[in-house]
Amino acid sequence: MAVCTRHRFIHIYQAILMLALENYYRVPTVDTLAELYTSVNQMDLSCMPQLSRHETTILRFSDDQNMFEERFTQLEGGRRLADTLSRDAERLEALHNPALAELAASASEESAMTSRRGTAPDSGRARGSTRNKDRRFFDTEIVYSGVKLPIRVPMTVYPEEISDFSLIQLLTTFAGALQAPSSKTTHPHLESSGQYTHPIILLMNGLLTQKRVIFLGHGKPAGEVANYVLAAVALGSGGGGVLRGFANRAFPYTNLTNLDTLLSFSGYIAGVTNPAFEEHPEWWDLLCNINTGKITVSPALAVPSGSHAKSQADSLRRSLDSVSLSRNRSFSSREGKPDKWNNLDTEFIQDLMLAIERHYGEVAIRAKVENYVRRFMSLVPLYEFERSGSTLLGDPAHIAASDKPGIDGYSISPGDKESRNHDIAFYQSRIEGFIGTQAYHNAQSDYQSMQSSSFIRGIDIAHMVYCLRNSTNLDVNEVEAIYKRLDEQVVTDDQVTELLASLPQSQGGLQPLAYGFYHPSPSIRLYTVRLFEKIEGNQAGARYVRSTNFFHQCAFSNLRYAFSCS
Repeated sequence: MAVCTRHRFIHIYQAILMLALENYYRVPTVDTLAELYTSVNQMDLSCMPQLSRHETTILRFSDDQNMFEERFTQLEGGRRLADTLSRDAERLEALHNPALAELAASASEESAMTSRRGTAPDSGRARGSTRNKDRRFFDTEIVYSGVKLPIRVPMTVYPEEISDFSLIQLLTTFAGALQAPSSKTTHPHLESSGQYTHPIILLMNGLLTQKRVIFLGHGKPAGEVANYVLAAVALGSGGGGVLRGFANRAFPYTNLTNLDTLLSFSGYIAGVTNPAFEEHPEWWDLLCNINTGKITVSPALAVPSGSHAKSQADSLRRSLDSVSLSRNRSFSSREGKPDKWNNLDTEFIQDLMLAIERHYGEVAIRAKVENYVRRFMSLVPLYEFERSGSTLLGDPAHIAASDKPGIDGYSISPGDKESRNHDIAFYQSRIEGFIGTQAYHNAQSDYQSMQSSSFIRGIDIAHMVYCLRNSTNLDVNEVEAIYKRLDEQVVTDDQVTELLASLPQSQGGLQPLAYGFYHPSPSIRLYTVRLFEKIEGNQAGARYVRSTNFFHQCAFSNLRYAFSCS
């Protein structure tokens, strides 16, 4: 028994499906299925606000569970008003109908008796029930066979996130399985660090370059295998929020009966339990064995012609660079700081596994994956622009300005040209494998649509935030130019919301902007105060300001008073 739905949060239907299946075993008729269909479609979502992409990002990484409380209470208040008007209309109709008037009088008397017994403070409970709710979820219910099933609909789901999977489970399953070095030729799209490529990076490379990936769980429940597939979709798409197209080629569970359909898809991500798949490497490019935690590259996978040919010395260097990481089964830096002398992969894996060891939550882990994939995506247009002089994944003017002194630049790419060129050279094979995939073409269309729908035009918000957060060599004129442009471009409520989406509370919130309060330049302090005033006028921004450091709030208050008096 299954439910077909357009919602991505399909796990909320698990309880009602279990009840319906039990009822169907007792009464196997069409009426039982019709009752299930009616109950599911009568789930009330009228008071669930439709959040934009930027609002979803803000709520997802917010420390305040009451973020966008006003949006919820407005809809709930409208619903209560509509219910009141409906009851009033029924009472007016009853006054003109003697039979209905007698029935209404009887009901009114019964209600009064109940109220005197002190058992009818329902309206008070309704008013109080809206307080202290976790607005990252929308609470509703489904009534099936007289049973009210409470439902919690997640409000922070990204486009490529389906159901309630665990990315942490995927990472811990395959992170510790070290592969012995072999003499076979390494595949340039997959083994970016040679024979010592970390298994998670191997899987990430396979997903980004649209290779055929199978998760084999012999003897495992189909639901458990499906969760690994859905977690892999989120891994390749950057926590579900950077790239699209992975969910379209996912087969959470399949078998030999559907083999022809499976093989007709390019770069499928499938879950199976039949060990016969392992014996046919021509069916897959990467096989992830859930039981052993081992990831195997198919010997039948051919090296693409015309790809970037790595020299033997380059391959050996990358292998030696990664050997220290691969031999450490915890993959974390005991000093608490990632080893940045190697490459982005080493830094990413160390940071990821250290966070898991410290019991970070699922959202925090997905945020790290999102930042990693977003960082990689910032290198793709730079590579394209250097090779062909054009790209559809970024603004050529900003990319060209990345090599010049100043604040203009592209996305979150490092300002140091030497470091950027090193990263591009390291990921050249992965980038070449990524170009031409479905995710690549979706990223092009997404960038163009984002440019047309963006509220902030003419500046790269992500790049400016990156400069304020990470750059230490900005002079006074560059810092002033950043705050001035932000003050000029961020004016409307929608523009403030877009700015806040680039400043998630889980990564410090307004901290990068608040440094302007203490700058020696009076003009920078003025721009900072004006920017914070606009942010404070936004519903979500007001909560951002209240959540900042106490000293930042005092500096904001004092400077605002000083500038208003001058």
